[in-house]
Amino acid sequence: MSILHIASWYPNPWDSIEGNFIRDQIRVFSQELPAETVVVQVRPSARRWPWFKYTKLEGGARGYFLLIPNWPKRIIEWLSTLLLVIVLLKERAWRFDALHVHIAYPLLMHSRLWRWIVRKPIIISEHWSAYHFNFHLPERSKALARMRRPFQQGYPVLAVSKALLNDIRNFAETDDFMDFVVPNVVPLHGYRQETKLAYENGPVLFSVNRWAEIKNPMPMLQGLERAAANGYYFDFVVGGFGPMMDEMISFIESSELKGRTRRTGKMTKSEIAIQLSKSDGYLFSSNYETFSIACAEALGAGVPLVGPRIPVIANYAGPKGLLEVSARTPEDWQNAVQDFIEKWRRGCWDQAAIAQRAASQFSVEAISSSYIAAMQKIGLMSASAKPNGQ
Repeated sequence: MSILHIASWYPNPWDSIEGNFIRDQIRVFSQELPAETVVVQVRPSARRWPWFKYTKLEGGARGYFLLIPNWPKRIIEWLSTLLLVIVLLKERAWRFDALHVHIAYPLLMHSRLWRWIVRKPIIISEHWSAYHFNFHLPERSKALARMRRPFQQGYPVLAVSKALLNDIRNFAETDDFMDFVVPNVVPLHGYRQETKLAYENGPVLFSVNRWAEIKNPMPMLQGLERAAANGYYFDFVVGGFGPMMDEMISFIESSELKGRTRRTGKMTKSEIAIQLSKSDGYLFSSNYETFSIACAEALGAGVPLVGPRIPVIANYAGPKGLLEVSARTPEDWQNAVQDFIEKWRRGCWDQAAIAQRAASQFSVEAISSSYIAAMQKIGLMSASAKPNGQ
C-alpha cells in the first residue's frame, strides 16, 4: 500500500520549526509504508494580493503555498479546499491507496464535496489540545458546526493520546469512527552527566514554549520570584515566543528573577537539546495538554518535570519523573519549586533512570508498532507486518 501524506503545518521557508512534530511523525510512518508528502497551506502574509509559491521542503515534501492578505477564516477555509483539490489533481492522488491528512482543520472542512474525485480512504492524524476547549467557539455557532464535520464522516483518527481521542469524541459529538493512539515522535537525547554545570548553590531550571494564554506562565513566574525572595537560589532559562512573551519579559525585568534569568527567544531543536543537557529541572505551566513533546523530550534527557497535574503527562512521567504543583497559584508554584530544590540538593532525582524510562516509552520502534497496528486494523497493511528492523 502507498500513502499520500497531506499536511498544512510543516517546516517551511517562513518558519523552520512550524509543524516539526508532524514532519517527524511522517518520517516514521514513511519507513513502514511507501509514501509521499505534500504540504498544502493558505498562509496569511503582508502581501496586498494573493501569491502562489511552490517549493521543495524537508524530507522530499512538496510544498504548495497560497499567501494571502489577512482575510476572514471562512475565506481561508474555502481557499484551502480549492488549493487542496488542485494539488490532488496535480499530484494524481488516485495513484495512492489512501490519503493521510495531518490535522483536519482547515483541509477537511469540505471533504464531503471533493472526496469522490479521488475515491480513496482518508485517515486523520490529530495533535491539537484545542479540541478540549471546543476551540473557544460558542456552542451553537456555525463555525463550531463546520469544524465538527470531518469527524462526522467516519474517517479513522490517529491521535497522540487517549486524552485527545476523548476530547475529539466530545468535540465531534460522535464516536462513530475508528480511533488509535500513536504517540508523537520524541527526541531522545539521553542523560549526559558530563554536561551538567557544577552549581553548588542551586539548580538550572528551564522552560520553552509558544507562550499563549493556555500555557498560563504568569503564576509560574510569580512562584519562582517568591522562591527567590525566600532565599532559594536557582538559574532560570526561558525560551520560546508567542503573545504572552512581552508580559513575561516585563515581569522578569521588574522582579527578583532579573538577575538569574536568561532569555533565549525561539530555539531550534539542537539548541533545546543542548540546554536540556545543562538543566536540572524542566517547568511546564499549561492549563491543558494532549501530549507535550517538550515534557517528553525533557524526560528523554533525564530532566525531571515540575508542573500542575495534567493526566497525560503524569501518566508517562510517573512519580519519579514529576513533582506536581498542587494548584495553579503563585503560592503553590513557590512551594513546588522550593520542594524541587530541596530534593535536588539531596540528590533525590535519578536522572539516568528518568531518561531510560522515557526511551522505553517513546522509541521509534514503539511508535512504529502503534502505527502498524492501526494500519492493520484499518486494512492498509497485512496482519503479518512488523516494524522495520524487527
